[in-house]
Amino acid sequence: MGNCNCRACLREPLAVKIQSGKDDNVKLKQLQYLLAKVLPVLRDIYTEQKRELEIETAIRGVPVTESDVIKCEIHPSVRIYCDLCSTSIANFLRSCQNQDCSSDICLSCCNELRDGESFSSWKLNSDGTIPCPPKERGGCGTSTLELRRLRKRDLVQKLITDAEELTQQFKPHDLDIAHECSSCSDSITRQAASRKNGHDNFLYSPNALDLAEDDNAHFQSHWMKAEPVIVRNVLEKTSGLSWEPMVMWRACREMDPKAKCKGEAKAVKAVDCLDWCEVEINIHQFFDGYLKGRTHQNGWPEMLKLKDWPPSALFEERLPRHNDEFMSALPFFDYTDPESGILNLATRLPDGSLKPDLGPKTYIAYGFHEELNRGDSVTKLHCDVSDAVNVLTHTAKVDLTPRQYQRIRREQKSYAKAQLRKQQENKSLGEVDKDEIILIESEEDLKNCNGLLGEHSLKDKTAKEEPSNSIAGPSSSQEVDKLFFSKGESMEGSSSTYSCTVAMESSHDPKVDVGLITQENVTVKQESVADENHNDVCLKTERLSPKYPNEDGPTVENRLMMPTLPSTPPWDEEDRPPQRVVSTSAESIQEQKLDAPTETNESSKAVHGGAVWDIFRREDVPKLVEYLKRHKHEFRHLYNEPLKSVSHPIHDQSMFLNESQKKQLKEEFDIEPWTFVQHLGEAVFIPAGCPHQVRNIQSCIKVALDFVAPESVEECLRLTEEFRRLPKDHRSNEDKLELKKIVLHAARSAIREAQDLMQTKTVKKDRKGSSN
Repeated sequence: MGNCNCRACLREPLAVKIQSGKDDNVKLKQLQYLLAKVLPVLRDIYTEQKRELEIETAIRGVPVTESDVIKCEIHPSVRIYCDLCSTSIANFLRSCQNQDCSSDICLSCCNELRDGESFSSWKLNSDGTIPCPPKERGGCGTSTLELRRLRKRDLVQKLITDAEELTQQFKPHDLDIAHECSSCSDSITRQAASRKNGHDNFLYSPNALDLAEDDNAHFQSHWMKAEPVIVRNVLEKTSGLSWEPMVMWRACREMDPKAKCKGEAKAVKAVDCLDWCEVEINIHQFFDGYLKGRTHQNGWPEMLKLKDWPPSALFEERLPRHNDEFMSALPFFDYTDPESGILNLATRLPDGSLKPDLGPKTYIAYGFHEELNRGDSVTKLHCDVSDAVNVLTHTAKVDLTPRQYQRIRREQKSYAKAQLRKQQENKSLGEVDKDEIILIESEEDLKNCNGLLGEHSLKDKTAKEEPSNSIAGPSSSQEVDKLFFSKGESMEGSSSTYSCTVAMESSHDPKVDVGLITQENVTVKQESVADENHNDVCLKTERLSPKYPNEDGPTVENRLMMPTLPSTPPWDEEDRPPQRVVSTSAESIQEQKLDAPTETNESSKAVHGGAVWDIFRREDVPKLVEYLKRHKHEFRHLYNEPLKSVSHPIHDQSMFLNESQKKQLKEEFDIEPWTFVQHLGEAVFIPAGCPHQVRNIQSCIKVALDFVAPESVEECLRLTEEFRRLPKDHRSNEDKLELKKIVLHAARSAIREAQDLMQTKTVKKDRKGSSN
């Protein structure tokens, strides 16, 4: 069948079904729809340029038109960024003519200077001209910035005129945002929220097998309202290629069997969710842990997330068959097709231009069905500047023994007590903020410790709370001391200002403190790293290869024939750490026979799913930001330390709301996210501008793709403006999407295509009339 995992088949291209051609009338309506959506952005660009021409007229004392503005000759593959705010420049800019400087400044920064915003030593000249920024801001401080343009004369004005003419007879669908969708039935919806008087508590969730190729109208009615969409069974439309992790690894290796794959085959970089530090681990060990689980020395689940794999190359180059399989699974291809999607604005960039990296990208992570509230496998709260679709292609459930569950519960208690003792010690020295004090007087208080256990801690099936006289783990004062998490230097803003090297030298590694790894197993690597969504993580690299004495261990080929690593701790009953036996009562004996914990929250009700999603509405963002700022000290990030300061509580991507915090958010601000479980073969569509977070409840492989829909263009522009105001060294400051450039090219391409269709339509009509 040409669909097995042998070398020959992995190297064969996959036959992808070619989408059928569209009717010209349908295509014309889609192009008109696209132009109607981008017109407001075109008008904003034109208004900004017109204002700058008026200012230039006042400076020169004579009328200035676009013909009088010198055009810069640049190669299409060159990106022009503002040297102050890092925003991409689409057309007008002010540039320094000093050959030793050549600073480029966007119109937004120029307007902010004129409007009186403080730029310290950068001041407006008395005649209204703008000097080049001083040297400390990247300029020369001597020359005057001159107005320049990057595009053809009067391009934006002509695009607006043509777009208005083409959309004059176009009537968009009326959108009723005050009521539930009349086209939705129980069979194609999924409840994701319980807002009072809410008309959007149910999300559109069709079956991929029931969707027609051009079935966009229903999707658009929800996408225009910025509602997520969940499409079920998308993998049922594919050829059935295996997404098993070892198959993907073999396919990646076989595509380039000679060269640089060898180094990548031995070790990969992952992020440890316990402290958000980078670790280096043998790839076979990582995938073995993906399937069977890994634990730290104290029995705590080890949650690793593989970042940027396959590395050093594009997904479609290293995994071409999986790329084709993924593309064939995507519904609503008019939006998602990265090559020819008629409603995907990113596809309309001209050949030769530098295009944004919109994927596909794979995200591989371990998972645990219960919320641990420390070291959970999560993607923290963040907001994307473009739309995205995320497909869950593989899951693996890791089963733990009752003994492992007991050890996890003991570690939770020990950790909470250690935190309490540390706070009490700091309080005695006058070093603790009274708002951070946590008093643990009962089992219920222990469960509700902020940032420690959360409301839904691990519970036993046969006992809701552990008897005080039960068999406990190590409880000596030395053990409690060992569980302390010491603070490193304070983190200001992004992780680039926080050095885990300093923390390690000061013995501030939480894994060392709690006995998870030994100090000599840690090596330091001075480079900034990021997780699947560019999370901030520590500047540290660990070698995780405990089973092999040499650094690289046996070859990967040999390891495929070796028995897998055990997921349980490397000791049995005889040589396990000593425990103090307090009682052998019936209650204590019963506790040792406990099975998995009782499943109490939304995430644990569907353990067969792969990940729990929380997606917030755009209109709730202001309240969400206010809540996060108010409670920022309750969140932990690098080295599991409390956040001391934030640049932006969402864009920093350093916070994750657990179940109790989401309830608190509901009580204080009366907002809640859409919360649902993503199952195998489901595609989740996330609108641009909707903050979201994800927690993996099983080991998961997801593949994601970004796109730019016409309905989201204005929101993308708003986010771009929001990002440019972040600190220059912020992870989200750089304008990687270049939305204004995309809009200009998309409008020009769509206008040309629509005009050709209308001309063809006219010619056919004339021929038909003459024949009659």
